[in-house]
Amino acid sequence: MAVAIAATAVFAAGESNCQIVYGGGEVCPPKQVKFTINKTVQKPGKGGGDFVENLTINDPRFAPDQNVNFKIIIENTGDTDVSNLNVVDSFPEFLSFVAGVGNSNVGAKQINFIIGTLKKGEKMEFVITAKTAEGDKLPANQAITCVTNNVKAMAPDGVTAQDNAQVCIEKQVLGAETPKIFEKPKIKELPPTGPELGLLAALIPTGLAGIYLRRKAK
Repeated sequence: MAVAIAATAVFAAGESNCQIVYGGGEVCPPKQVKFTINKTVQKPGKGGGDFVENLTINDPRFAPDQNVNFKIIIENTGDTDVSNLNVVDSFPEFLSFVAGVGNSNVGAKQINFIIGTLKKGEKMEFVITAKTAEGDKLPANQAITCVTNNVKAMAPDGVTAQDNAQVCIEKQVLGAETPKIFEKPKIKELPPTGPELGLLAALIPTGLAGIYLRRKAK
């Protein structure tokens, strides 16, 4: 599961960072920014599915040359506004930019955009669309390929936060068979009885009588 990393300045509980000024009053250092960033991916499917943290090999997979929607969520969790937050989204091999916020062209492997002001307590969401590589560009002898999309945000004072989301791409490989699951057969009706079974049943008493006579003879 992808975990958003919070960028924050850490202070000891109950400890003041302000200095007392001779003659009265105090001087406090400027507040440092604090924000989180989260990257999610939309499940493939008709009409689009839910956004989730990651899609593993056991989850729904994308086909070659298919659009993939990612969502970036940035939230100011500090006590001051964040200005000029630089966001950089990097696409791995087999994924490339298609549309959304950013200043790059279609097919780019990296985009970036600036958030002018992220006010205290404010949350912003951005959807970016990427595309998986065509089938002949994917690994030749590999049916499923999983890759990770990364995003990073950096404030002017150097405070950063980053997160990622994984997707898997599946293509048909010549000669590879799809695993088959065989179920235990269900018997709907009993086997029919015939004259042969009736004959065997008639011989059972005779057999038992023979066993009894042999025991008496001993």
